[in-house]
Amino acid sequence: MTDLMKKITAFTFGLVISACAASEQPADAISAQTSENAGEAPHVVLIMTDDQGYGDVGYTGNPLIRTPHIDALAGESARFTDFHVDPTCSPTRAALMTGQNSLRAGVWHTIMGRSLLPTEQVTIAEVLQGAGYATGIFGKWHLGDNYPFRPEDQGFEHTVIHGGGGVGQTPDYWGNTQFDDTYFVNSEPVGFTGNSTDVWFDEAEKFITGAAEEGRPSFTYLSLNAPHRPWRAPDEYIAPYLEAGLPAPMAKFYAMITHIDDRVGALREYLLKLEDGRDVVFIFMTDNGSAFHFNETYYQGNPETVSIQLAGDSGWQPNAGMRGYKASVYEGGHRVPLLISGPGIEGGRDIDVLSAHYDLYPTLLELAGLEVSGMDIDGVSLAPVLRGEAEAVGERAIVVTNQRVFDPDPGRPVAVLTEDWRYVANEPTGSEALFAIAEDPAQQSDVASAHPEVIAEMRAVIETWWDDAAATGFPTQRLPVGTPGVGTVRLTAMDWMEAPSTDAVPWFPGFQPPAAEIGYESWLQREEEFPPLPWYLTVETPGSYEIEVFVHDAPAAMPAGKDHAILEVDGQRHVVPVHGHASSARFTVDLNAGDARMLTWFADTPDGDNPLPAMYVYVTKVD
Repeated sequence: MTDLMKKITAFTFGLVISACAASEQPADAISAQTSENAGEAPHVVLIMTDDQGYGDVGYTGNPLIRTPHIDALAGESARFTDFHVDPTCSPTRAALMTGQNSLRAGVWHTIMGRSLLPTEQVTIAEVLQGAGYATGIFGKWHLGDNYPFRPEDQGFEHTVIHGGGGVGQTPDYWGNTQFDDTYFVNSEPVGFTGNSTDVWFDEAEKFITGAAEEGRPSFTYLSLNAPHRPWRAPDEYIAPYLEAGLPAPMAKFYAMITHIDDRVGALREYLLKLEDGRDVVFIFMTDNGSAFHFNETYYQGNPETVSIQLAGDSGWQPNAGMRGYKASVYEGGHRVPLLISGPGIEGGRDIDVLSAHYDLYPTLLELAGLEVSGMDIDGVSLAPVLRGEAEAVGERAIVVTNQRVFDPDPGRPVAVLTEDWRYVANEPTGSEALFAIAEDPAQQSDVASAHPEVIAEMRAVIETWWDDAAATGFPTQRLPVGTPGVGTVRLTAMDWMEAPSTDAVPWFPGFQPPAAEIGYESWLQREEEFPPLPWYLTVETPGSYEIEVFVHDAPAAMPAGKDHAILEVDGQRHVVPVHGHASSARFTVDLNAGDARMLTWFADTPDGDNPLPAMYVYVTKVD
């Protein structure tokens, strides 16, 4: 074993061993130690945008996008230049919330029930709530839409969110388009006026005000849906980009970011006017690499040439010159901006320390004045670096993977990041490459053949990482029904199980017919392309259940268009007629306690011919 491998191994397992020897109840321990100091604790505001990459902001060198407020924030903050997340949404959120590598946290996909954050994990919201904080989330959760996986079950006392992974996705309220929508306030649907970005910021400001008036510190998680597809923004933000000559898709994507930028500036002004005497820890980051690919999908002609011409003589390269975009394990898929400001933090400087999303868990707790030593997490507190007490956190290896499959697989795309190297494997399948990242930030020159000893070290890191992640298996999270006090459970196709591929699940926005805009997809008018797939349930209370099934959600009131509905559950098949133009069918069945597999669809005949999947199901225990 080389010196590098010894250091990496000692660092990783020293953290785990010390944590295992310590208390395994961090929320209680921290609460006991610090609740008496809640009067001095700072407000914590964490803003995370969706699908905005490292190059999609002005301060990193993009001359086309307009982000003056974020640029000003960067001028006053500690700017992390080597900060990494997962390549897609839910895994990043799970790592952020738990301080764990996403596989250890139990989340590795955005659908198929693989986005449900296990309740055994202790979230940062639970820890802060235990320490006297008011905790609120505004925007996107994407770690479970049902009890016990909702944010209000995982430490957030006030929630204003959309469903699923984006406004208009299957679990969201029917008909949402990012304008004048209905969102879930503490699980109850409430109508709002205006664009979604404005809703999240407005509600966050109300929440912070309420906490300040109560004399409580607040943790405000502004997890925005923008600029996730579909790319829509108020016209006044789109028009300047179109006038500047940007192609319409790029104009809309950038407009969403500029809208966010305006609200970031307004929120900072608002926080300056708070008169409760508390400091504010303010964080801005994004959840994965850019979703705006500079390729022929969004342009006619050569996209690189078009973009560089628009940028004039600035020397700008799209995507900050990085290789790969969202979902890739190349740098462009997971290196993102991170800005942190607050008391004791020296602003206006770059921090080049290799760091990751799970580091924010201990970092924010320490900045909030909480003790974080001995926690069983993968993250390392960056607070000493932020305060100028240290220049580094020790040599380390960070593993990034794309596991957009039903069951995790070590053969999926994976990268190992160290201060000097980027090792990329299985992208494409079976490949293996090594890049000296300082000399080759665009990852264009594979030097694997010249460094066999480094390749061996990286393979060993991957093996250790996989063994650690797989040590307790990858348990399936099941959706409970019949839980006392919970009431009716709404199931959506987002959590279908046993999907042969991601495309077999209607996860993308689809509450409107296909629209004439890039970045918009719809499953409407394509319903029969999807095979019926099952949900995995746990029946908490045995007895009689009413199960109502829909192709489209209940508020849509759209006829099912079939003559029969079929339900298979607990090993039995049930068939009922669908009357006239009914939008649903209703079953009453007896369910045994324990795990159950439920599959349901509409059909032309009682035998189930020409299936049309039921994408929404409401399950109610009959008293």
